[in-house]
Amino acid sequence: MKIKTPLDRERIKTHLTYHFWIYILVIVASIFGWNLLYTMTAYKSPEDKRIDLYIQSSTASQQSVEEFIKPIWEKCVPDMEVVDAVMLMSNSQDYYSNMQLTVYIMAQEGDIYILNSSDYKTFASQGVFADLSPYVEGGQLNLDGIDLSSGYIALTDENGLPVGERKLLGIPLQSLYGYIDGMGMDNRDLMLGVTVFNGNESNVISFLNGFIEAGRGDAPEWLENK
Repeated sequence: MKIKTPLDRERIKTHLTYHFWIYILVIVASIFGWNLLYTMTAYKSPEDKRIDLYIQSSTASQQSVEEFIKPIWEKCVPDMEVVDAVMLMSNSQDYYSNMQLTVYIMAQEGDIYILNSSDYKTFASQGVFADLSPYVEGGQLNLDGIDLSSGYIALTDENGLPVGERKLLGIPLQSLYGYIDGMGMDNRDLMLGVTVFNGNESNVISFLNGFIEAGRGDAPEWLENK
C-alpha cells in the first residue's frame, strides 16, 4: 500500500501541535487506570488479621504512636499482619474534623477509636461502640484502678432520648499517664471505645488490654503542679 501523503518532520510537528492534548489525555488515563487496577488488586489483610486504631490528638505524632504500639502488637497479638494507627483531626468544633470522623464511622472503618469526650458521647449513644462489661467480668480486660463512671452511656432513640440502661461503652484515659510520655498524647479529655463492627473481636480485646497496661504510670510533675 502506498501512502498518498508521505510523512515528514514538518507534518509530524504540525500534527503534534494540534493534537498534543490527546496524547496527554491518553497518558493521564493510562496512569489513572493503572493506579485503580493496583488499588483494586493490591493485597489487603483480612479483618481477622489486622487491627486499626483511630486517634483524635493534636499532640501525638504518627511516628510516636506507631513506636508505642509496636511492642504491644508483638507481645499481645503477634499473629496480626497489620496493627495500624490513623491520626484524626482533633477539633470537635471544626466542620471538616466532624465530617472526617463521621465518614470513617459510617464506612465502618476502624476497630478502636480514641476520641474527645464530646464525640465519644455522641457516637456511643448512637450504638457505635460495644459494651465492654463482659470482657471486664470475664477477665480479658483489666481496668482495675480506672474510674469508669464517664464511660457508661445509654443508647438514645431518634429523638435523642435514652433507651435502656447505661452500659460501659468506653474507657476514660485521663488517668493513664503513660500515654503522655509514650506517645506525647494529651489524654486529659479522651475516651476509648471498641466498634461494634470490628471483625476481629478476640484479638482487638487482647491488644486493647495490652494497650491499657502500657498506659499505666505516674502523673508527670508538670501535670501534678497544675
